Amino acid sequence: MSFRVAVVLIDPLNDFLHPEGKLYPRMKASLDSSNSLTHMKELVTGARRARIPIFYGLHQITKNGTYSGWNHMNASQIRIRDNVTFDEAFGGQIFKDLEPQSSNGDVVVSRHWNSSSFSNTDLEYQLRQRDINHIVLAGLTTNTCVETTARHAREIGFHVTLLTDATAAFSIELEKAATNLVWPLIADELMTVSQWVSSESKRRL
Repeated sequence: MSFRVAVVLIDPLNDFLHPEGKLYPRMKASLDSSNSLTHMKELVTGARRARIPIFYGLHQITKNGTYSGWNHMNASQIRIRDNVTFDEAFGGQIFKDLEPQSSNGDVVVSRHWNSSSFSNTDLEYQLRQRDINHIVLAGLTTNTCVETTARHAREIGFHVTLLTDATAAFSIELEKAATNLVWPLIADELMTVSQWVSSESKRRL
């Protein structure tokens, strides 16, 4: 089977990655442990060098009225609303140097409300339109949005590669539990960014 490949980069947002982000203090240990931000930048550079499009799966922006009239909010949505996480001015914006590039064919899909970048978004539609059947996942957070998106992708027939060093969680323990114990069960391949970039370079020779 031949594969058409795309990267899906999940929630590379200021609130997670920027030192002034609301969630950064909880992410810092895991980000530092895996050098995650550096590897995300290497992933973006490597994908563009190989002319592989990057699809951005981003959490919904929180602004005044985002959850007005909602009667069935889950605990995560309540925390996001109350703390104004992923605000429009800063926290919900893509971290500098990880932004999409239209000349590479990058796509910002409609934003997700919970963990899966597929649920209630146009990600699957955008991928199918381009005949993409193999997605390479990285981003935040390891055991929630990345893992949930990977599970969803597998259920609907995508070949899934997970990049173990371009991700982070709210603790090192959560990150390692996901990448070491859970991810091997839900992915077709586990790779580091370096391994993936090298494999793509060889494949395109």
